[in-house]
Amino acid sequence: MIKKRLSIYPIIRRCCYAASADRRKLLTILLLQSAATSCMDKDRRAHGMLFTRIHGALACAGHPIINLNFNSMSVKYHLQPNPITTDPDDHSARVNPVASLDFDSIVQEMLRRGTTVTDTDAQAVVTLFMEVISDKASEGNNVNLPLVSIRPGIRGVFNGASDSFDPARHTIRATVSAGPLLEEKMSQGRPEKILHNRPKPELVAFVDYNSQTTDALLTPGGIGEITGEELKYNHDDAEEGIFFIEDAGTETRVDVLSVRTDGKLMFQIPSALTPGNYALVVRRKYGNAQEIRTGELNKSLTINT
Repeated sequence: MIKKRLSIYPIIRRCCYAASADRRKLLTILLLQSAATSCMDKDRRAHGMLFTRIHGALACAGHPIINLNFNSMSVKYHLQPNPITTDPDDHSARVNPVASLDFDSIVQEMLRRGTTVTDTDAQAVVTLFMEVISDKASEGNNVNLPLVSIRPGIRGVFNGASDSFDPARHTIRATVSAGPLLEEKMSQGRPEKILHNRPKPELVAFVDYNSQTTDALLTPGGIGEITGEELKYNHDDAEEGIFFIEDAGTETRVDVLSVRTDGKLMFQIPSALTPGNYALVVRRKYGNAQEIRTGELNKSLTINT
């Protein structure tokens, strides 16, 4: 199989020499698409090696788009009011991360891009690499790498020139800054502005424990539970909280609360509620301006007669 793959590279080089710039670009795209579809998902190492060899063939031909970026993801960001400056029109950008990558994720990405080492070998080498860097930095060395520069430092206030390091008042810390490779890669990032939905309470489901129903019935004086996100509020602030709103507009706030977290609220359903249909909402204040934002369950709840 590998021998068959290798045989296509002289053809790639001849095509790159002979074709026009537009045709070279189209050829590259077609070759890469073909490579991606011809490799099995389970053969990720061969997949990455095939891309690497195509890259090499194009480089030998002096291909004008050899610096291809296989990662087409953009750096998504939204604008928010700048809390530092005094101009109310000033805004700053906040990046919306695509994902949070851990050690294993990075190792798997290394293997996907093509290498002759195994998963175990890659993890061992990277682990040793990080241990050596950490050891050298903790020994007082500056570590300058293409990815990052690390410098040891000491934080804390010393009481005069005769004072010495005191673990209770001082800490040894590492100062990390971007290295030249990371700076270059970040400068090549493709920004994409997106609209940002401001955080607010999100009610996913309501359970009435007395009737054992979800998003349906209310039992006055019984136990209710809301699950969702951004649910935690200041119970001491009367403007925040859990509210049952009758069709006529009458609001009743929950007074007795046993669980109050961002993901769950458990409480006693007000006993004063009368038969009818109710909207269930959670109100919470945000930011320095203490803006009230409301989340509402997408289904009406009923107290039967």
